[in-house]
Amino acid sequence: MMGYIPVNLANLIVSFGGLVILTRLLDDAQFGRYALVMVSIQMVHTLLFTWMEAAMERYHARAVREGQLENLLKTLYTLGAIFSTLGLVLFLTIVYFLPIGQDMKTVLSFALASTCLQTTMRMGFEAHKAADRVTRYSTLYSAQLMLSFTIGILLILLTPLREAGPFVGLIIGNAIVLLIDLPFMIKRMKGGSFQKKETKNFVLYGLPICFSLVLESALSSSDRFIIAYLLTDADVGQYSAGYGLANRAIDVIFIWIGLAVTPHLVRTLEGSGLKECLKELKSYGAILLLVTMPAAAGLGLVAQPMSLLLGPDVREVGGQIIPWIVGAGVINGMISYYIQRAFMLGGKTIMLPVAMISPMILNIILNFALLPKFGIMGAVYATLISYGFGVVIAFLMARRYFPLPLPWEAFLKCSLGCAAMAAGVLALPLSEQINPVLEVVIKGGVGASIYCTIVYMTNAADCRSIIRDMTSRFSRKTVEV
Repeated sequence: MMGYIPVNLANLIVSFGGLVILTRLLDDAQFGRYALVMVSIQMVHTLLFTWMEAAMERYHARAVREGQLENLLKTLYTLGAIFSTLGLVLFLTIVYFLPIGQDMKTVLSFALASTCLQTTMRMGFEAHKAADRVTRYSTLYSAQLMLSFTIGILLILLTPLREAGPFVGLIIGNAIVLLIDLPFMIKRMKGGSFQKKETKNFVLYGLPICFSLVLESALSSSDRFIIAYLLTDADVGQYSAGYGLANRAIDVIFIWIGLAVTPHLVRTLEGSGLKECLKELKSYGAILLLVTMPAAAGLGLVAQPMSLLLGPDVREVGGQIIPWIVGAGVINGMISYYIQRAFMLGGKTIMLPVAMISPMILNIILNFALLPKFGIMGAVYATLISYGFGVVIAFLMARRYFPLPLPWEAFLKCSLGCAAMAAGVLALPLSEQINPVLEVVIKGGVGASIYCTIVYMTNAADCRSIIRDMTSRFSRKTVEV
């Protein structure tokens, strides 16, 4: 986890920096269109390309064990090049004939080109994670994020590209990193051959993950399209800004921990067996709760001053929805980064889409029912209800195919810590005229102190052992130096 800190920091900078800067450089309608296109290309990439990335993640350790790594890399990189090229031609043709304005066609064309280029780059990233090349992965991934982000902002400022600028930045950033990483990976596939028979296994394993992720994306993003249909692009921009600020803050933590642990779980299952894997899996779930629950509670407690990060056009709505969305973010994160690991490790990825269908349908129905009555808050209520339903369905289904442990003890102890933290922060006698930055610092410091005290006293998620291990390793390194 410590090795992935650069990735986490880059994600935080790009996520929050993007919201802070884009909501100021673009008006709420432009930001709404940008958000719709971003959601659309994420779904396209997931549906058509993610199965290859998933296969790299799952089969890398087995290929190393069987001496087939060169063949695995050769096969997946060849598939990536073929699908990216065909996909780009298909996408540009479709965009050309779409009955939309030229400005939107330009944005979509750059966005779709960026996602095709990302496929080959991400293949290398998955290989580095699976091979435990943490430093290389962190360096390249962070560089790609920061380059794309910086170039995209400059293009908005210096050119008439507006909402298309970030996508052109993605193309340039991806191309630079790919030029650095591709020669490295070509050396490792030298002597390998394309394995046509293995392609079928990759497809059977990866496509259900793609469909599941698309349904998951629809669950979390379809409300934007419904808001655009029932309300306006400006409402989409306001909702997306607040949702992004809250959800991304939680999602970054899940990604950080998942980056480190998921490859480790696969290697443990392949090398040490089911019993040891379950032990590691339960510890992983407990740590997720230990870190994400207080983060969500803390963000909810400072929602109003935190909303000042957003542009003035979207700030008011953002402050209203942040406390709700951070809670939904924890639920969704546990589905995506914990429960779904059971389907992957159990080799039952075909059931992943099945687990996501009913929550997705429920979310769409609730949005159409609640948006006319409650406005943007209707989408928030629909998100919370459908996520709550989804976590129950996903867990019950996962337990049928893999003995997924549920870290109830950690959940209860972390809940106690969050409740104590909230009580302490709400009891603070702060003036309404207090500086927003100072308010966040005071509430954050008090809340963190209370939470850390409670979880240490109760040993939530075996945090005392974690602290002892980290202290011991740091002491040994200090002595060696």
